[in-house]
Amino acid sequence: MNDVVWAKPQEKKEIPMFKTRTIFALLTTLMLMSAALVADEGRYVILSAQYGTSNRHVDVTNRLKELARSDRSFRMGNSTFGVDPDPGQYKVLRIYARGPEGRERMFEFREGSVVDGSMFRGWGRGDWGRGGWSGRWESEEGERGEGQPNMEAAMQQLRAAQASLQNASSDKGGHRVRAMQLIDQAMREVEEGMRYEDRR
Repeated sequence: MNDVVWAKPQEKKEIPMFKTRTIFALLTTLMLMSAALVADEGRYVILSAQYGTSNRHVDVTNRLKELARSDRSFRMGNSTFGVDPDPGQYKVLRIYARGPEGRERMFEFREGSVVDGSMFRGWGRGDWGRGGWSGRWESEEGERGEGQPNMEAAMQQLRAAQASLQNASSDKGGHRVRAMQLIDQAMREVEEGMRYEDRR
């Protein structure tokens, strides 16, 4: 008889807990989807990806798409692309992209460096690499190649800091929100600086 009496309260408690867990799961899913969409809205559209040296390099655009679909960033090594176009030589990954001003830019990643796709539009969707590259190992800007590497690196670090703050476990007395606001402001300033340089 005691078993029957205690069964009813347990059922009543389980229903709200189930609802709470369901709501929490839905909110988490929406947050992750929103983060993924934001991460996929970079400033540059990839035209082509080449791996190797100036003398010997191969097109790795399709392989880069596979890597992009599985992760936003990855560490680039000699075995990443499953090919060695110039044995015994130090090789790089060069991503050629079109910027908001319509100018071609080249981003170079050396072996051992981290490739962060957050600056490229449609990175995780693979909605890029459909041609339009000039076909030169060097970019349209010649030896300048990388465009504004320090500003791009700053933007990558700011995005990483932003993601870490978003994943923090608590509000930290309001300082977490304030830090996120300052990072947003810093990102806007970096973008304005890059646009200013593009117009020169």
